[in-house]
Amino acid sequence: MSRLATTAVALFVSFLGLALVPAAQAKKIAAYPSPGVKVASPTTQISFRGIKPGALGRISVRGSRSGIHRGRVEAHSDGRGASFLPFKPFQTQERVTVYSRSNIFYGTGRHRYSFATGQIVPKSWRAEPQVPARGATPPDWTSYKTFRYKVPDISIKTSSPAANDGLIFLAPRTNGPMIVDREGNLVYYDPGLRITDFRVQRFRGKPVLTWWRRAQIGNKVASFYTILNRNYKVIKQFHAGNGYTSDPHEFTMAGRNTAFVNGFRTVVMDLRRFGGLKRTPVMDNVAQEIDLKTGLVMWEWHSIGNVRINETYMKIPRRITRPFDYFHLNSIERDKDGNMLLSARHARALYKVNRLTGKIMWRMAGKKSDFKIGKGMYFAYQHDFRREPDGTYSLFDNGAGGPALPRVSKRSKGIIFRINQKKRTTTLVQSFYHPEGILSNSQGNTQVLPDGNVFVGWGDKKTCTEYNRRGNVLFDLWYSAQQVSYRCYSDPWVGTPPASQIAVRSMAAGDHSRVWVSWNGDTRVATWRVLAGNPGRLAYAGQTRRDGFETTLPVDGHPAQFRLIGLDASGKVIGRSKLNKLGQLTN
Repeated sequence: MSRLATTAVALFVSFLGLALVPAAQAKKIAAYPSPGVKVASPTTQISFRGIKPGALGRISVRGSRSGIHRGRVEAHSDGRGASFLPFKPFQTQERVTVYSRSNIFYGTGRHRYSFATGQIVPKSWRAEPQVPARGATPPDWTSYKTFRYKVPDISIKTSSPAANDGLIFLAPRTNGPMIVDREGNLVYYDPGLRITDFRVQRFRGKPVLTWWRRAQIGNKVASFYTILNRNYKVIKQFHAGNGYTSDPHEFTMAGRNTAFVNGFRTVVMDLRRFGGLKRTPVMDNVAQEIDLKTGLVMWEWHSIGNVRINETYMKIPRRITRPFDYFHLNSIERDKDGNMLLSARHARALYKVNRLTGKIMWRMAGKKSDFKIGKGMYFAYQHDFRREPDGTYSLFDNGAGGPALPRVSKRSKGIIFRINQKKRTTTLVQSFYHPEGILSNSQGNTQVLPDGNVFVGWGDKKTCTEYNRRGNVLFDLWYSAQQVSYRCYSDPWVGTPPASQIAVRSMAAGDHSRVWVSWNGDTRVATWRVLAGNPGRLAYAGQTRRDGFETTLPVDGHPAQFRLIGLDASGKVIGRSKLNKLGQLTN
């Protein structure tokens, strides 16, 4: 059967004349926006999961103000669902009812369900300081002969042989994505990009680099997610679905061809019952799973309608200066039973959400906790809630939220803990504190490495640290930048940039010459060989082992031209530079 996107159009009929299949025979399916959502996007698609696209049957969609909606049905790439894409948007503040002839919707037990659209605050683009093309000048920097940019300085305070040898991935906000090795040497830097969540993940079975990016052209802003291959070539860009703004807090691969992301949109709400204003712009945090082959939404969850406004620890606004971010979703994770784990910084709580219905299964911490929090495990303003393969869970506890939120801890920490979901209890396995007593007001992450070591990014304190499972520090890195990296990670990575990126600079030095060479992003070169001579007559002039990001090679005399050749550890040639004339920089 060919894709429904090109062959099928949904048939629309009046629900009253629809011959329904008895409930005992009907297929149960999940639908998104979920039943009861109050502020869905007027441009939403309606996604159905748990059924083969060809078995979906007749679907009818009616808006309370806009009437019956026609559209097309597109299949999800995994063959286990499809999305209905209306030909025209819904109206704001209307109730949308979805009818099925042969399916029952989870959360209703019926052949129909409904959701409402919200009153949307129009986007108002505002000018923001753009990241300089060369990256912001760091307070302290390293410069290179072959690289035109000032690179944030890296300082290694602790380095133990017991630490991993994975590379370190950072993205200071006003500089750009960086990779450095365990000695503090630069491996890769792409200045001028506003990036968050820069790390190694797997896409279609292969290792890739991923990030969220914000780009501004004039007074227009675009936010999107990016996947790069080992050549540092962009192979995929996509946005949050259903018209939501792509949020920088989460981009986690959820499967071979899907990703968890979070988006947001501002809606108007009446907050008078919470001590606020009648018309308050409130940020709706939206969690999604995106089908990367089709761009369709496979799952969606909204904070508004599921978490009450007064669960926030932010002050209810009495004067409007910006959208009220009462929830602040910052991580999305799938639990072992397939349901979803969410972290909300401004509610100081963790949530487990039923993937099929969107209903909250439990809250941990915050104002309405269902759990007894174990000794040593108290947390607040947290980030990066994850389920680990061994059945434990990890979290970064900020303990402070900056000037707008009261501090509740003296030190931030990474934690590993266990959850007893039946007894509603938690048990601390291990805490990870920084030896300098860091208290991080924002951002941060806790990454459990494959060997059991733990790598902690300390958010706004510009440092990241590796521990063994007993909490002992094995590695500690600090970076100098004007702004911070949201998270930092340690992962193995093999970078294979094109040979056109090999940079060479040569210069006469007395009776001899000196040549500098670098290859931004390469991880394979072990030795650099230099050829030198006159045009058309280059000859071997020496070689030396790679020395960090930039290697210096001495050459006898003053040859007119140079070519640098990179060899891997086995002596195989893996890259040749362009010809370089004495006294020039070439790349």
